[in-house]
Amino acid sequence: MPKSRNKQRYDHLNHSVTRVTKRLEKGRQAEGVDLWDLVLAQEDGKGLSRGEMDSNASLFMIAGTETTATLVSGLTYLLLKNPECMQKVVEEIRSAFASSDDMTMEKLAALPYYGACIKEAFRLYPPVPLGLPRRTPEDGSMICGQFVPPYTLVTTPQLAMYTHPDNFKRPREYIPERWLGDKEFEDDQRHALQPFSMGTRDCLGKK
Repeated sequence: MPKSRNKQRYDHLNHSVTRVTKRLEKGRQAEGVDLWDLVLAQEDGKGLSRGEMDSNASLFMIAGTETTATLVSGLTYLLLKNPECMQKVVEEIRSAFASSDDMTMEKLAALPYYGACIKEAFRLYPPVPLGLPRRTPEDGSMICGQFVPPYTLVTTPQLAMYTHPDNFKRPREYIPERWLGDKEFEDDQRHALQPFSMGTRDCLGKK
């Protein structure tokens, strides 16, 4: 890895450490509750160590900001490259709301074509294009017909999975209709789209 990249990682971690220090100096907050209030409320021996706080803060700063920015950038790019899709989503939004003041997260989430556009953007422009690692259990695991030994880190690159013809028809094309029941895409493996992992390690931000 280039020295410049290592320095960037080191600088980012130091920034996270500084932010954690400033927050811990404030202690438990009387107004409102944030993540660190919950951490500080844990009994001795059941909370996070300072090192764990620092490393998790570094992760949160990336996962909570860069992923959203990347996906929005990708969605904008794909809609501009596919003006027919842009026209459909614009019409859906403008017909659903009289003004921007009427928009809420819940109402926007209920728009079917808008939601399909976002899912298709996740497929073609995943914020985490590499794989999210998982570890096999103590007795190993069978994966795709192959035995993988215990405690082995495994992963599947997301972009490769999302653009493989075995999983999605016309995989390189931006087609939101594949998420809306279009018969042409009924054999798509839509469950393969897991941009932020799944199971116990799924993204908290989706809740």
